[in-house]
Amino acid sequence: MKLREALDRVDQLTDDDVIFARKPWTLDSEAEIGRLDSNYRVPAVSTRRGLKYFLEASVINEVLEVFGDREPSAEQCRLLLMYYAENDAFPSWVYES
Repeated sequence: MKLREALDRVDQLTDDDVIFARKPWTLDSEAEIGRLDSNYRVPAVSTRRGLKYFLEASVINEVLEVFGDREPSAEQCRLLLMYYAENDAFPSWVYES
């Protein structure tokens, strides 16, 4: 699957789910949804495929709370999560009403 597709499924993920994706991260990057291994690392099968930790579902849900009661578009959610995964911070545009 593509990272775009994984991000569009965030409402179907459980808190233990994690998105792994191939860098450089773009919406067209190869991605998969899985879980960290028993040592809280990216599973070896994923790393062998060149996938890296992108974001955990629990983190994704927290990040998306920045929109508050606003209804963001799917594209805004994707862009926010891409930015957050790379920068561990929120883009300034997310605070604009």
